[in-house]
Amino acid sequence: MRTQPQRSTWVNLIALLFVNVLWAAQYPAYKLASDEMESAALNFWTLLFASSLLIPPWLLRRRSPSSGKTFEWGTVGRFIALGVFGIVPPSVILSWGISHSSASNAAILSLTIPVLMIGLGVLMLGETLTLLRISCLILGIIGTLLMSSNDLEHVSLSRHLLLGNSVILIGGLGSAFYNVYSKKLLSRHSELEILLYSYAVGGIACAAISSIFERKPFYMVKGYSNTTWFALAVLGFLSWGVAMILWMWVLSRLEVGQISTSIYLLPIFGLLLSILTVHDRITMSQILGGLLTVSGTVALTCFDRASSGAATLSDSNL
Repeated sequence: MRTQPQRSTWVNLIALLFVNVLWAAQYPAYKLASDEMESAALNFWTLLFASSLLIPPWLLRRRSPSSGKTFEWGTVGRFIALGVFGIVPPSVILSWGISHSSASNAAILSLTIPVLMIGLGVLMLGETLTLLRISCLILGIIGTLLMSSNDLEHVSLSRHLLLGNSVILIGGLGSAFYNVYSKKLLSRHSELEILLYSYAVGGIACAAISSIFERKPFYMVKGYSNTTWFALAVLGFLSWGVAMILWMWVLSRLEVGQISTSIYLLPIFGLLLSILTVHDRITMSQILGGLLTVSGTVALTCFDRASSGAATLSDSNL
């Protein structure tokens, strides 16, 4: 009886590791694409690429006789809220905040996302704030700070950066809201529905913002290099496509508080990609930080008491 829950916890952990590997690919991809394309247009095309990956399996599921679902207009408001408040802030608004602050500030302020996820999970979902979750969250924060020593040296909280820093925090809040509200919607909708419908709303919002505020709107595609389109494909198909499908799958199995710390794995894989691609050197503090972060993620995913029940329930629905 204990073998199945134990296997499920390790499956969850492996899935979270793979999600963060795919998410880490967005750093070089965003860098390449943003050299030629403005933020709203970039995110519009990213969401379009991701949606093109999601539509075929979504259509297959809807045609299945076992789906048995009819469209309800009452759900429209939920997905508008998810797309507007959960996608636009961590994409377009966050980019604006970084441009009025600094990348170092954004890297450190992004540490608030798991904290916000746990807080919203308690408020919106009634999840329990346990000592283990708090301890693992602290381990993740300390580990990420050790890995981000260079960012800490360049952090500035001066008054003229206050607006940019505040907007970065709003972007983080939007990301946390997307995860927690998606968990709430998973009781009524499939992972594919949540992703596809929210991407549609987010894409429309990005198109509107690009058309109104950007010098080169999303529909003016002439002149972009093959490198830019390749970067958009990586973002859409991998970071916002496959990675998010896996993330939603794990989110349907575990509580928000259990997977929140796993987000701190992202800098580890970002660092490893930098070592492999641009031959950055790794320091002892970064190694120690990585070990602390991995330890917190493993402990929370595998030993949190709620995980066994959630995993068992999910397995019974497969």
